[in-house]
Amino acid sequence: MTVDYLSTLNSKGSGLNVTQLVTSIVDAEIEPAKALVNDKYSANELSVSEIALMRSRMDAVQGIFENAGNGGLYRAQTSSEDIALRVTDEHALEEKTTQVAVTQLAAPQVLEFPNFDGADDTLAAGTITIDIGKWSGGTFTANQDATSQSVTVTADTTLSDLAAQLTALDGVTAEVVDKGDGSFSLSMVSETGASNSLRLTASSSDLAAFDTTDGSNEVSAAWNAQLRINGISVERPSNVLDDVVAGAEITLRGVTSFDQSISVAKDTESAKASVEALISQINTLRNYIDTATARGVNGAEPGPLAGEPVIEAIKRDLMNFTTEPLNGFGADPVYLSEIGIQTELDGTLSLDSEKLMDVLDAEPEKFQALFSSTGSIDVPNMDVSLANGTYPSAGTFDFVYDDNTQTATLNGEALYGRTNADGQREFYRSTGVFEGVSVTVLDGVASDASVSLGLSFVDKIEAYLKELLSARGDVATKESAYTERASGYRNELAELDERALLLEARQMENFAKMEQAVTRLKSTGEYITSMMDAWSKDD
Repeated sequence: MTVDYLSTLNSKGSGLNVTQLVTSIVDAEIEPAKALVNDKYSANELSVSEIALMRSRMDAVQGIFENAGNGGLYRAQTSSEDIALRVTDEHALEEKTTQVAVTQLAAPQVLEFPNFDGADDTLAAGTITIDIGKWSGGTFTANQDATSQSVTVTADTTLSDLAAQLTALDGVTAEVVDKGDGSFSLSMVSETGASNSLRLTASSSDLAAFDTTDGSNEVSAAWNAQLRINGISVERPSNVLDDVVAGAEITLRGVTSFDQSISVAKDTESAKASVEALISQINTLRNYIDTATARGVNGAEPGPLAGEPVIEAIKRDLMNFTTEPLNGFGADPVYLSEIGIQTELDGTLSLDSEKLMDVLDAEPEKFQALFSSTGSIDVPNMDVSLANGTYPSAGTFDFVYDDNTQTATLNGEALYGRTNADGQREFYRSTGVFEGVSVTVLDGVASDASVSLGLSFVDKIEAYLKELLSARGDVATKESAYTERASGYRNELAELDERALLLEARQMENFAKMEQAVTRLKSTGEYITSMMDAWSKDD
């Protein structure tokens, strides 16, 4: 029980419990305002917690969608561990079985330059010219598509320095090898393939140890891979082949004793399971957002994000994604409804399995639009590729090449130019709406063309979620707004507490003055009473 010391000490005052009275006055003015702010603060904290949960769920769905791109229609496999298989373009795959036998792996040429005392041995000054071509019967024929390269050796150049200079050249790898017997050698290795052999020409006799114009210093010769494809003998300069199975790359790892099978077949059950999993993830996310934004009609509790315009916009976007066309996968747009994915009255998705199976059988390219982005071009000597993790604009665009400046644009956007490792000319974008798009000239020169870019449904959703969850995305922006709002509510509560203290002090001061006045009035009354009592006695 609170003791009113002011009233106790001032027994001649009003007799009121001043402390309790002041507390009641302060509470009557401050507590309703604090209750209102606390209610807002609690609701805001609930929204903060809920949007953090939404971020977590979206992040999980984004991870699932990243892996969903692996859910294609075709299953490609090989019957031998000596032949590895990797799918490079789901859209180019077709049902087919190819028989492959490997009789010889492609090999590089290996050169050795021995009898050095250490890696830091210095060399004589001069120039070493390196040509790439083919050795046959002691005669070297230079590759017309490969230009001569050279390194300059000075009196300060060490064996290790020379190895580094050689490795920096195209088609060459060099290193210093400790022989273990007190001597060191310089090893040079070419790329695989008979036409990738090396010839070194020294500029002077002082560098004769590095001259191989007579075919010397060869440890092992370069060879082409030799194999049979469906019984036909062929050769390739590399053990990595992209022209045996359409849409796939095979890597030769060893010689096979007999024909091996590389098969590409439709896996409709796995394809159906992939679509069902995709629908389930979208429905789960949408149902969660529906619950979080529920208005609370007919006495039901509203969701913690009810009426939040940003979250409502996300819900609308997800709905639109399931009804919008997928462009860039052919002359006509692809709709999810054509694949058997239909939208119910409550906004959830369902699957018409029979319709899906018909599409998988007759129009598999429409199914591929769900999971695999693609690019195509309408001229035979050029190719289009999309970098992983990029989401360019979808549609058909004009590729325009200027032969005078050797530059190109895509839909008016300037492209950068470069020469790739295969010596082919590439035009690409690393930023903007065509980020990740590369147009490669396979042979000849570039020309004007029409480029089609198809962004799969999975990549479209993944790109949207990535943007939402980015540091500047809508979810982060809304989180920041809630955090700032919480800080504002805490400041309001602190201001109300400070205001309560000031109000209490002011009321206590007022009541103290009142008590003083009452005390003086009582004293005056007692004095007058005493006087009157004295007068009565005198009478």
